[in-house]
Amino acid sequence: MLRIKNILLLVNTLKYLKWRQVYFRVVRKFNKPKVSDDYQGFSPARSIVWLHVALYEEKIVSTLNARFLNHTKKLDFPIDWDNEVPSKLWVYNLHYFEDLLADKAHDKLQFHRELLSRWVDDNVVGVGNGWEPYPTSLRIVNVLKAWLGGLDLEDKILSSVFSQASYLSNDLEKHLLGNHYFVNLKALLFAGVIFENSRWIKIAQRGLLVEIPEQILEDGANFELSPMYHSLILVDMLDMLNLSIAYPGRINIDLVSLVERDIPKMLTFMNSMSHPDLGVSFFNDSVGGIAPAKAKIESYANKLGIDIRSFSDSIPPITVNGSSGYMCASLGGNKLIFDAAAVGPDYIPGHAHADTLSFELSVGSQRVFVNSGISEYGLGPTRVSQRKTASHNTVEVDCKDSSEVWSGFRVAQRAKILSKSAFLDHEGSVVFQAAHGGYKSVFGGCVHDRKITLGINSLTVLDSLKGSFLRARCRFYICPDLEVSLVDNILLVIDSDFILRTDLSGQLANLVESSWHPEFGVSIPNKVLEIDFQGSHLATTFTWINQ
Repeated sequence: MLRIKNILLLVNTLKYLKWRQVYFRVVRKFNKPKVSDDYQGFSPARSIVWLHVALYEEKIVSTLNARFLNHTKKLDFPIDWDNEVPSKLWVYNLHYFEDLLADKAHDKLQFHRELLSRWVDDNVVGVGNGWEPYPTSLRIVNVLKAWLGGLDLEDKILSSVFSQASYLSNDLEKHLLGNHYFVNLKALLFAGVIFENSRWIKIAQRGLLVEIPEQILEDGANFELSPMYHSLILVDMLDMLNLSIAYPGRINIDLVSLVERDIPKMLTFMNSMSHPDLGVSFFNDSVGGIAPAKAKIESYANKLGIDIRSFSDSIPPITVNGSSGYMCASLGGNKLIFDAAAVGPDYIPGHAHADTLSFELSVGSQRVFVNSGISEYGLGPTRVSQRKTASHNTVEVDCKDSSEVWSGFRVAQRAKILSKSAFLDHEGSVVFQAAHGGYKSVFGGCVHDRKITLGINSLTVLDSLKGSFLRARCRFYICPDLEVSLVDNILLVIDSDFILRTDLSGQLANLVESSWHPEFGVSIPNKVLEIDFQGSHLATTFTWINQ
């Protein structure tokens, strides 16, 4: 029986793939990438109009102490280029060379040249983590951006960047697609324009003219539906606009037009999905500390001539992001973000969580109800647990997930949104409603319908389960910044600026120890309110007063 279940899980995962993903997985088994272009001592011309911006905090100091994903260690080369401790993702970050674009990079020019020279000496072509296409793509762009910003590079390093681009051109991640393929193409565009390689430019432009309309939805969201990855792709788009200005005429006008068209709506979406503390919301794979901060992204856009005021000064009470499915409400200085979204693109759900109909709430600038976030990638139980329905502010039915998340990056059956609406009621409150069929099957199950009403000083969550089920539980994860207690059926959540309460008399409610993961490598103790259904409906009202 277990084997049949596993086969069904695999079948229900693979059936969503595009045929070309399967085809290119096979191709990669037999066709090994190589450097197929000859450098010939080419000396690229540095543009004098490139807009250089620092996007990151310092990541490596001159004593070779490196800090990524909230883990610091002293680097020991050449071993640490491929030492996957504490994780493979940590090693990936080492190979990105984001420190070239950090706040203090201008004080470490010689150190950065020496570090790049060491990378070239220690990393044989095609061998190790550093030559995998994703870190290669990010490194190519970061090195070339640093060079454009004034980092003088010897011919040895420029020749290596050229070789990396040539190798990448034969190692594109067409078997994965999504954000990986996007940054592959962006890297080839940068290298092609700067090294004047028409083949790379042709590959990049042909791919991006297809990928941008597919990956950037009409409401501005990135189609993987992660606010964190949205910010990363937005920076990619700003970089390509910057490149087109720095080297006029070298990029196809149709591609430049796409980039110019989509950046404003991407800024609008980023603003709608951010909390008043200016941080990203935690839906799907999304946490702080990975993408550049919202303020830095907006400053970058503003310096490129985009009027940021139009995206942040006027905030409507209701924003319905129709293509992505996220609904956002701003009322009385409070912010509600509601997930009525699909799992994401059917063929690349690797960053999706089983978080359908979850929400996050800020009262003023303080986050109150938070999804649990993520602390790691990989295939272990922690990663699986953080993707599950039980780690989000929504309803779990019969100990199942609304979408069948499994392994580190897999999803089998997916929740489908059956209905959704948003409106202001006669009292001026924002009302969101949505229903999904993730718990429904040919053998029975139920539909989860949720109605959330946000008032000036209140939030009411009404959950209904339509169909058959044995047990169901609703969860509300509370930000660890707040003091929380449950005494005599009264939940109190206390902040220096407000007191939030709810009367749970007659409810089967418990306050349980949990953990919050606002960044990779971070786990902070917090509390979650769990309420068991006693019928097919559950209504929970929270009210707050300012102190």
